[in-house]
Amino acid sequence: MTTTDPKGGALDAAELARRLNLLLDFEESQRGAPVPFSAVEDYVAAQGGSLSRAKWTYMISGGGRRNRDTDLLRVLAGFFEVDERFLLEDSAVPERIGAQIELVRALRSARVSGFAARTFPGELSPDALRRIARVLEEESARGSVA
Repeated sequence: MTTTDPKGGALDAAELARRLNLLLDFEESQRGAPVPFSAVEDYVAAQGGSLSRAKWTYMISGGGRRNRDTDLLRVLAGFFEVDERFLLEDSAVPERIGAQIELVRALRSARVSGFAARTFPGELSPDALRRIARVLEEESARGSVA
């Protein structure tokens, strides 16, 4: 694989990690199970590249430097079936992924609210449960609850 983009990956490590994790959350919501590293590794290998578990861990954790391997980022965009610009440059979240992630966050917030209701039966008023749900929805909208 040779790099033809002179800019390299334009996203810093933290933003790339955020985007990769959005894609992983989306895939998990579609598959009903987390995406195994081996699936990503096998796809990259089938495209003529390589991806070590350590590099993948750095990429999804935001550790290390900005990833300048544009060919790898293009291959990963292919794996997730998104426009490569999403992983290469500052661009908007693809609409289908954004909508699905909003749904996933709402479902997770509902699960947390349900957990609170079961954990504190009789101790939380309906008003308290509504306030918890409202805070979770607000945090989810800001991206704090995933």
